[in-house]
Formats: sequence, structure tokens, C-alpha cells
Amino acid sequence: MSGTARILVALLILMGAGLFLFALMAEEPREDNGTSREPKQGGAGATPDYTDPLARAHEAKPGVLDDPTSCRRCHEEIWDEWAGDRHAKAWVGKLYTELSQKHSDPNCWSCHAPRPVLQTGIDSPAEARGNYRESGINCLSCHRAGNHVAGSSKTYSDTPEVTADCGPVFDPRMARAGAQDATIKFCGVCHALHGTDQEFMRSHYYRAGKTCLSCHMEEVVGVVAKGGTPRKRHSHRMLGAHAPAMLKRAMELTARRDGNRIVARVTNAGAGHNVPTDARHRGIWVRVAFFDRYGQPVPVVINKDTGERGAEMVMDLIRLFYRHEHKTPTQIPPKGTLAQQNWRESSVSVPDAAKGGHARVRLHYALRWDWPPEKSTLVHEVKVSLE
Repeated sequence: MSGTARILVALLILMGAGLFLFALMAEEPREDNGTSREPKQGGAGATPDYTDPLARAHEAKPGVLDDPTSCRRCHEEIWDEWAGDRHAKAWVGKLYTELSQKHSDPNCWSCHAPRPVLQTGIDSPAEARGNYRESGINCLSCHRAGNHVAGSSKTYSDTPEVTADCGPVFDPRMARAGAQDATIKFCGVCHALHGTDQEFMRSHYYRAGKTCLSCHMEEVVGVVAKGGTPRKRHSHRMLGAHAPAMLKRAMELTARRDGNRIVARVTNAGAGHNVPTDARHRGIWVRVAFFDRYGQPVPVVINKDTGERGAEMVMDLIRLFYRHEHKTPTQIPPKGTLAQQNWRESSVSVPDAAKGGHARVRLHYALRWDWPPEKSTLVHEVKVSLE
């Protein structure tokens, strides 16, 4: 064989090998059992499946993802839920306006009007946005990812009447099987400021596979978008400390007479984190009032420093104190927290004038710990006989 022929044969062999390797590289990855590999669903660092042809074909139209009010056109049912939630009022709420000194504290902006957390990262602190702040924590804060609106559904084909102007795409971080840690981190972008995420992850709820959504975004039956088929989904009215029903489920109050004392116990019976949690300005008060055998109030000392007397005295204040107060937190951990009890007790002496009568113990939740009882929420009340 001539030298020229040998060179041609060698080139053909090399070209064949190159084509073979290219085919191998182009083939879809396979698991050991030969089945197609599904997108990873959850866990730290999981990313949206933007490679899906449907997603590539339907990126959001220009401008649709700039204005959060555009979401209402198709998602009116979910919009109405969100509009009644505290997240919608995160920037305009009376309490926030007061505590932030009329929005003058920039340290608050990142969580009360955040940029889309799927873009800034669920492993990073929230970042403040510069527009539409009055909409607070809006649809785009949680669902915008690039030129798509990310959600937990792998398809929107069951709602053919709805246009794909927002570029819907499946995101495995959105509370599906195996996404537990990612979901907690998602909420923790704002709610981990004082360790709420770690409180939850030390509880038995975390070990049971629960997430923040298990309690705060209850399952309902409804449509995701206009024209869609009603199905199970998470409500976007994310109930919390502003909802009396949630407070009642979270805490239990019991009281008993022990000799010449009244002992009250507050139990964290249903919250997956400390009570109270997150905000230092919140507080739980335990108060007691005494009545004689005729049902008349017995005055008690309400200020030890001044000797002032009144109808009801404080037994306990449960809260996360500010750093400058130099006090140990009195919060109550959730059930199943290792090496910690999920209850707290306090006690006071029974006045002589109340013997033969009764005591009334009340549990109040205050969005500001220094509010008077009439501005806080009465969660539980217990009557103890002193006969």
C-alpha cells in the first residue's frame, strides 16, 4: 500500500472514531438501569430545568415579568389569596411602617420588598428591589427565575385556555418530593434572620419530612390559572402570628394550684419553631387575676418598684430580647427538640383575700411586646379554683 493510501485510511479511521464519540456525547444520560434520568427534585443547589423544550419555546413576553400586577390576569384566585396575606402588606403594613420609622431604615428593605429570590439565590441574603415596593413580597419575589415564572408543576398543558406569556417552567426547588431543605432555605432567605430555620430543623417536624409550607401554606382545592381544572395546591394566604386560629394551635395553656401558689405552663404544642420566633418585637404574656369567694376582683401588686396595684399581674413574658437588653431569651422550642423541653412554667403566690375564690390565667400574644393587653390577641384562658 502506498504512503498516500495509508494516510487516507488513517484519516478515515480517525473520522469514524470522532463520529462515534460525538454520538456517545449527544446521547441522553442514562441511569444504571437504562431509564432516562429525571431532573433532580430539590436539595441544596438544585436548579430549574430550563433545558425542557417547552420552556425554551415559551419564554415570557417582554415586560410581563416586570410588573407583578400582570399575574392577576391569569391567576386571579391565587392573587386574591395573596392579597389577603401579610406578605402583600409587607411594605405598607402599619406595624412595619411604625417599626421602620416610616421606611427610613434600609436594613428592613431587603425582606419587605425583596428582589426575586430565585435570582439572588436561596443560599444568599435577600436583596432589596427598587420598584413596586408597595406590593411587598409579591408574586415575582418568589416565582420569577430569569425569563420564566417557576412553579412546582411539570406541565401547564391542562390549562390550554391560558397563554404562556409568563413562560411557566418547572422548578424542582418548589416543595416537591425531596426538596425539603431547599424549601426551608427558600423561606429562610428572609425568615432565618434570627434562626427560625435552624429552630425548625432541630424539631421532630423536620425529622418527619415537614417543611414551612406544611403549616403556613395549607392544601386547598382550587385552580392555578383561569380555565384550569381544580386540583390540590397550596394556598397563598400564608397564615402565621396574625391569625388567632394558628396561635391557638401553636400553644397550649394549663394552670394549677400548688399549695399557696398558682403555676401556669405554656406548651409549644404545634409550632415547628420557637414561640415566639423571628421578630424581637413580639412577645407572649402570661397574666393572672384573682377573685374572692363572691367573684369580686382582688387587687394585686403590678409594679414591685412603685407598689402600684391593679386587677391583673404578670406571671411571665416569653420573647427573644434585643441585644442591648442583655437578657436570656425565654422562647419555647418546638416539640422534639433534642435536649430541650417544649414548655415553660411560671408561678405566683395566692393573695389571702382570694382564698375560697378563683384565679383566671390568660395567655396573650402581642405583635409588639410593649402593647397593652387590649391591643394583643387573647389566645387561651384558664380558670383555677382556690376553694
